[in-house]
Amino acid sequence: MAKRIQLKTHRVRIKAPRELIFQKMSSFGRGHLRGDTNESSEVLSRDGDKLVVKFRTKAGPISYDTVEEITLESPRRITFKHLSGPLHYAWEEFVLEDVSEFETELVHDGEFIWNRIPFIGWFGGMIYTKPTFERLMTKHMGQIKETCEARAARSRVFPRPPAETDSS
Repeated sequence: MAKRIQLKTHRVRIKAPRELIFQKMSSFGRGHLRGDTNESSEVLSRDGDKLVVKFRTKAGPISYDTVEEITLESPRRITFKHLSGPLHYAWEEFVLEDVSEFETELVHDGEFIWNRIPFIGWFGGMIYTKPTFERLMTKHMGQIKETCEARAARSRVFPRPPAETDSS
């Protein structure tokens, strides 16, 4: 069996309550994140907190279709298990941790196996898939931050921080 390749942990602090972030991140098939033209999703099935979602992701000139089983643990965790696509195996997790009433830390971890051939799969995964995946994730985390902060600023449902005052 090929060795799993661990992705680096990505962290971002978002000025928004975690419930709002969870809501935005779990709205598969209903629009895009701000600035995201590289990914679309379609919900294939849903059974309570488990979904099967088809994603189309564009990385440079190549588009990838994957089918993922997603488990929603509102409002603290979303996990993705790869069912089909270019990777032999992939698992990802987003964890939302309260920093304060108005700020959340979003943490992403993941791992994958590129293919079943031990050395070739590991080597291809290390030189191509891992750097590409991590670049996309860095961009994706920024888009989540931007989208959720913009939504929080205009929310009438979720609490907003008090307006900052000029103390000069």
